[in-house]
Amino acid sequence: MCLSKILPVWTGYDLAAWILLAAVVDLMIGDPLWSYHPVRLIGKFGMVLEGLIRRRPWSRNAMRLLGAVMTVFVVVLVLASVTVVLVIARDLSVWLFRLMVVLWTYWGLAIRGLTDAALLVYRPLITNQPDEARQWLQFIVSRDTTRFSHEEMIRATIETVAGNTCDAVIGPLFYTFLGGPAWLWAYKAVNTLDSMVGQHSGRHQDLGWFAAHLDEWANYIPARLSGWAIAIAASMEGRFRPAYRAMRQDARRHPSPNTGVSEAAMAGAIGVTLGGPNLHDEVVSLRPRLGAAERPLHPTAIIHAIAVSWRATLVAAVVFGVVAVTMSGVWL
Repeated sequence: MCLSKILPVWTGYDLAAWILLAAVVDLMIGDPLWSYHPVRLIGKFGMVLEGLIRRRPWSRNAMRLLGAVMTVFVVVLVLASVTVVLVIARDLSVWLFRLMVVLWTYWGLAIRGLTDAALLVYRPLITNQPDEARQWLQFIVSRDTTRFSHEEMIRATIETVAGNTCDAVIGPLFYTFLGGPAWLWAYKAVNTLDSMVGQHSGRHQDLGWFAAHLDEWANYIPARLSGWAIAIAASMEGRFRPAYRAMRQDARRHPSPNTGVSEAAMAGAIGVTLGGPNLHDEVVSLRPRLGAAERPLHPTAIIHAIAVSWRATLVAAVVFGVVAVTMSGVWL
């Protein structure tokens, strides 16, 4: 496949209307719950490769090398697959190509899905059903939730909303506007592998070492854009300064150089303190406190975080759209 066919589908700034349409579709109906969703296919494929690698014992360095090879292979395969689909669609019909852009972008966003997942935890919390809340929370965090208190469940849900405002919404939009749906899905492959094997402790410490660092590199710019989007979204309630101050002062204290930005901005935006002890693979890690506690952690803070996340998404979509149209001179 020649470069002249690939490059036109590796641009997103001339597809602003179709990318934004995909975001609207995701807001309206959410992610399709089917077993052949691309994220699930990437996850299943990653599990197969991990199983093959673990058939025999490896040294620490060998495991890191194999993890790097696995990560690069999956990301390149996903990038190539989506690129081929888009090139074929573009050769057949411009409208088929636009449809593919909408579909692949829609599948790569999780604006509504993030909201629905947070609300599944919020509802039992507000009705004082902690056991049900813990069960739903287990689906959206990688921590052991069995011993979580009421406040810890609220905190974990808000942290998930904040972190995924970058990983599931603004990051995908950024890469789609930058390089089209093919780049979006390369980014999603990195995110998926990091979620699977990217923990810095336990059995994935070496296999997921490269995936975790690649995810940090891929999210460096989106994380900071997300922090600013959250701060601007908070300004609609007159809370830009608390959000910006928390992001500037507290983000660097977080063990993740990227997640800390959106979490700190969210903490300042809604006036709560995030962070504290977390349990991963029976290992307790103490996260630094982010933000100033202007109010106690009540379940309604989850709704507040969702509202800020939605406004931040709107801010990012408008900015990306304006920049794209300015660069390309093309709206439709």
